[in-house]
Formats: sequence, C-alpha cells, structure tokens
Amino acid sequence: MFILQKLTKPTINRNILLKWTLYSHIAFILLAVVIVSYPTKNKIDTKNKYTIYTSKPLSLNESTFEIAVTDARAQKIDNIFRDYKCPLEGLGANFVKEADKNNIPWYIVAAISFQESGCGKKIPYVDGEPTYNAWGYGVYGDNVHGFDNWVQGIETMSRYLSKRFYAQGVTETSDIMKTYTPPSMGSWYKGVDYFSNLIQNYSSN
Repeated sequence: MFILQKLTKPTINRNILLKWTLYSHIAFILLAVVIVSYPTKNKIDTKNKYTIYTSKPLSLNESTFEIAVTDARAQKIDNIFRDYKCPLEGLGANFVKEADKNNIPWYIVAAISFQESGCGKKIPYVDGEPTYNAWGYGVYGDNVHGFDNWVQGIETMSRYLSKRFYAQGVTETSDIMKTYTPPSMGSWYKGVDYFSNLIQNYSSN
C-alpha cells in the first residue's frame, strides 16, 4: 500500500534572500559608477562649449540684417512730387544720391524740373517719343536732347551742374541762369529759388 505524502512548496531561506538583494544593489551601484567615470568616444569635450547638438549664438557682427533708413530729404522730394502729381514721383532717392555724389544741393535738380517742365509734366517729344528731359537740358532751337529714362536725366543733370557751376564756385541760381538760360531775364532763377524753398521746407503736417 502506497503512502501518499503531502506535497509542499519549497521555502526560500529569508537570510539568503536578503543577502541576494543586498549584493544585487551593490553590483548595480558599482556598474553605474564604472559607466559614468569611464571615458568614451562620445564624451563631450569640456574645452569646447559648443557641440554638434547646439547652435553657436550669433554675434552682432554676424547679423545679415540691415536697417533700411529712409532719407528725410528723399522723402520730402517724393512727397511734394506726389502732392503735385509729378511723373518724377518715387525718384527722390535718385535725386539725393546724385546730389551727394556730385556735391550739389540735394534739392536743386528737383527744383529745376519744376521750373522747366512742371516736374516732368511738360517735356519735349521727338517723333512721338518722350525725351524724359524735365530740365530743358540741351534744348535750343530745333535741337532737343533726350534721355533713355528719368534716372539717366537726373544723373546727367547732376553731373552737369556740378562740373559747369558748383565745382567752379558758381552757386547762386541768378549766376547759373546767365549761362543756363540767359533769355529768362530773372524769371528762371526766381522760379528755381521758389521751388527750392518749397522742397526744403516741405511738411506733411
């Protein structure tokens, strides 16, 4: 006759379990210390504070942005041309640029355009084509000088006034008139002076 023995689950000694847990924690801590302290290829170079994972901040001299500042003189010319509905509106910067380049008053070429052609409204035509000559430049008798565009006219007129008059010390419009348009008997320089003052003292208020 067989004797049935009661099966029981094996028991684990409590002391062994405590020791195993303790040794496991110690081993984990040692492994972590080794990993942290051991040099690797990916270790960050402390001498270089910028890594491939960070972007070097831009300094002021590396900025590619420029602040565009509108010249108040050019704005005055454009504003008065706008008010008078002149074909030359929008070219204020060209007048100022050429004036500065040629050492002449910034307003003089614009003022002459008012006197000679109503700021570009009344220009001569040749064979039905506009001459873009708002200054009466090279116009005498049947001879009419033309430009390819307004900008070329501004450039040419600025150079002419500089070389022929201002560089020679002739700066008064009454003296310029004697050579530029002698038959005007004074009306030319008075008109140019009037428009010069109008441009210089222009206010949008």
